[in-house]
Amino acid sequence: MATEAASCLHRPIKILTDSLSSLMAILNPKSHYSMVREIQILLLSHKHIHLRWLKAHISYSCNECADQLAKEAIAKDDPLFLPKPLSYLKSEIRSEALSIWQDSWDNGETGRSTHDIVPRVSNKPIGWNREELMFITGHGPFPSYLHCFNLRTHDNCSCGEKGDPMHYSTKCRFTLSWHFQTPTVPLKLQRLKIILTNSLSRTRLRLLMRFICDENDLIVEDNHQTRIHPD
Repeated sequence: MATEAASCLHRPIKILTDSLSSLMAILNPKSHYSMVREIQILLLSHKHIHLRWLKAHISYSCNECADQLAKEAIAKDDPLFLPKPLSYLKSEIRSEALSIWQDSWDNGETGRSTHDIVPRVSNKPIGWNREELMFITGHGPFPSYLHCFNLRTHDNCSCGEKGDPMHYSTKCRFTLSWHFQTPTVPLKLQRLKIILTNSLSRTRLRLLMRFICDENDLIVEDNHQTRIHPD
């Protein structure tokens, strides 16, 4: 709007703006935004108009006044419509989608153990492999997990204790070679985070999970196998 108004004048005009991104867009000869193209055409045909960048928030009176007028226009639901760049719309949609996802993740009923370790959602890969995912989520060949789907009549390991990931990584006699130090309850979460950020610990964790998958018949009691105890 400022360039359009200035084009009606016949004297040198300087237009100051604190939006560096807008100036860079105007300098781009390949821009496909209609508003940018219109401004470029105006500037090419009206050599007396000059654009200058002004650093924001330095108490420059004219800039502060322009900001205030813009806020008032928005508050009054001004009917003026200014199309937004595609990059801005993508950013807004991504931000809103992440916000909805975060709310669902915070208030969900499942995946709470994973939530404790990764409380913030992100569209970037977390970098865990299959074995690490099974350990963190508990979704693997564990009696505690299989019992939830009635694939086992109980959730105990063959050694008699509850067969969950923490049991196999700290207590089970069948997995002694890959044990980690048993954490106290207050330090359990911190301990898991340390394991997942240490390369040696992650290697041991992967070996543990591979052993559990390969030797599942050893550590998980078969429901359908008849056991004969000596007299």
